[in-house]
Amino acid sequence: MTGSPLSQANTLPGNLLRRCHQISVAIFLRRCEAYHLTQLQYVILSALEEIGSIDQITLGRHTALDRNTVAVVVKKLEERGLVNRRRNPEDRRSMLVTLTEAGKKLRHDVEPAVAEVQEEILAPLNEAEQDTLCRLLKRIADENNSLSRVPISRAG
Repeated sequence: MTGSPLSQANTLPGNLLRRCHQISVAIFLRRCEAYHLTQLQYVILSALEEIGSIDQITLGRHTALDRNTVAVVVKKLEERGLVNRRRNPEDRRSMLVTLTEAGKKLRHDVEPAVAEVQEEILAPLNEAEQDTLCRLLKRIADENNSLSRVPISRAG
């Protein structure tokens, strides 16, 4: 590496991913402002629509979110009437989360804005570069999944 320490730091893959994450969040919040929805809330709503009623811990495993983050996000969604929570009758220690009709409608309503977010994030790249970037990011995420503090799980 050559150059100043900051120049070097600004070219490190981890730092570039962090910066891209910041940009992604900013674009999402701007594009989805009218829906009052964050990326994490959108991911939770999407998971619930696909999986159905599920306990919070398993929901976190499917979305790569730790239990505290899931609890906070679900609570905010519940306050807006987008999900319901209730004690799991099979395990009284856990909470089952269910998507409401309002949550399903919001997730569908926000879908065009979410697509615009992805287009804006990838706008600096041509179509082939976009495909390559997404393929490589998925590979990095999939192959390093076990190294995450909260690895994503596809199993129940």
